[in-house]
Amino acid sequence: MAFPVIIDQAGPLPISTTVQWPSSNTVIIAVSGSAFAQTPSTMLRAKVHIAGTWIGSVQIYANQATTHLAFPTGFIAVKGGYGEFTLTLTAADGNTLTDANDHFTVALLY
Repeated sequence: MAFPVIIDQAGPLPISTTVQWPSSNTVIIAVSGSAFAQTPSTMLRAKVHIAGTWIGSVQIYANQATTHLAFPTGFIAVKGGYGEFTLTLTAADGNTLTDANDHFTVALLY
């Protein structure tokens, strides 16, 4: 089994990378990162896109404002031979804020 890290960098979002699809079998995309909100009681969500198509997201509820919170690591199963593809992380909406204090990691498990 291989676990190449394809994104390992600070924010802000969006962040993109282009890589070669590693397998004809199902690949698990592991995603982690952090974000914050300006107002309390806000759902924070980061979306994962392949070739512009949304494939999944990670999320956490922010009870407090202006506190950076780590998303629980998300695991997204994807089947397909995309060849070379672009993977992009984006904030789901204007309530999910990121800056240079947030760090994002994406790895492929296959």
